[in-house]
Amino acid sequence: MSILASEISQGGNQPWSEDPHAGISVGLAYAPAPQWDVELTAGSQSHVSPYTRFLVAPFSGFPVPVTEFRRYRVRPVDLTVARYFLAGQAVMPYVRAGLRYVDAPNDPRLTSVIAPFPGGALTVPFTITEGFGFRDRASAQAGAGLRVRLTERTALRMEANRLLRSEGTDFDPLTRYAAGVSWKF
Repeated sequence: MSILASEISQGGNQPWSEDPHAGISVGLAYAPAPQWDVELTAGSQSHVSPYTRFLVAPFSGFPVPVTEFRRYRVRPVDLTVARYFLAGQAVMPYVRAGLRYVDAPNDPRLTSVIAPFPGGALTVPFTITEGFGFRDRASAQAGAGLRVRLTERTALRMEANRLLRSEGTDFDPLTRYAAGVSWKF
């Protein structure tokens, strides 16, 4: 079992802040042999991003864009296989590969058709789409890490993982870092 500070980033999550940010993940692994394990990890991270919506101006009736910062939460799930080198030693480097799924926040895209001058000479309607526009994401991933054994059953764990896809998002970056503690039962 592992508890990790995950998705560690430097301020990218808070547009106005350079403070480090991380979510939390809990992983359960099964080790069929000392040099292999299969792990299922579930996490939770909160993010803040700009969100644009349109309001109708009170006197003109025109749609006006308004941008605000909104907080949302994502829940990633990872299923990975790890190969440990120097199994049984105090310091064990490893590589891992697997799949990642991120449950994006429920963000229905609102689409409105607005006529800028109702009843006037120019009544060409246009479409306005509001919302973050997030979609659930799935990807293959690969990574590497290091376990440093503290006791026979407790270890520190640090790792970096990379999604095997071409684009990242604020809530699911291509490269992610994690650090935490693992217990062996």
